[in-house]
Amino acid sequence: MCFMAFLWIYPALYVLNNAFKSEADIKLHPISPPTRITTENFRRAWTGMGFPSALANTTAITSLGVAGIILASSMAAWKLARTAGRLSWILYLSFAFAMVIPFQIIMVPIVGLSTDLGLASALGIVPMYWGLGAPMAVFMYHGFVKGIPRELEEAGAMDGAGQFYVFFRVVFPLLRPITATILILDALWLWNDFLLPLVVVKKGTLQLEQLHFYGMFLREYGPGAASLILSATPILILYLALQKYIIKGIAAGAVKG
Repeated sequence: MCFMAFLWIYPALYVLNNAFKSEADIKLHPISPPTRITTENFRRAWTGMGFPSALANTTAITSLGVAGIILASSMAAWKLARTAGRLSWILYLSFAFAMVIPFQIIMVPIVGLSTDLGLASALGIVPMYWGLGAPMAVFMYHGFVKGIPRELEEAGAMDGAGQFYVFFRVVFPLLRPITATILILDALWLWNDFLLPLVVVKKGTLQLEQLHFYGMFLREYGPGAASLILSATPILILYLALQKYIIKGIAAGAVKG
């Protein structure tokens, strides 16, 4: 197990090691520890990527995307789980089926649609993420909602509460474990996504700006490694803060109901 763990961790250690080495040191001794530690790579990565602007764009896309997925999917899953009938079941199966459709199949239509609707911008791809992230979120929320007693909602309705009040004040707080799981999984996906921003936006996110160091005739390994460290640090902190909810929420959503 230790050997397998090392194989998984080694690429990250390799990148971290080369981020503090000069370009010549990387090419001559790519595996060895740095002969002289330097932070020049991080300075070049910061300026070359336009890191503050790229960080702001990526943070906005991730935050708005995850918030929209959680809000829309939780309400949809609650309504589907509480509504009996063939139509509700067909809609639920449609969400589940959408999970197995590869992005490459719908990539070209999405590019054309984004251009026609004027969504070819950093914030314009946020609604696209809502649609792409909804299937998995609805599937996970649906199983969790069925484990919540209906009596809690009926008690709120008897007190005169409307559907929105019942959902946001009674149901949604009980969805906290699965919400935390969906939050971290979708945040990791949106933060690290490369293909959708590439075909729609072309530039402006952390992942796209890293291409500045890799071209047909250019390879800047030191700044490239530093850019990976800078890009991964914020989302890694979020993951470490919420990792305990991931397995807990997935297991709860799988067995409830």
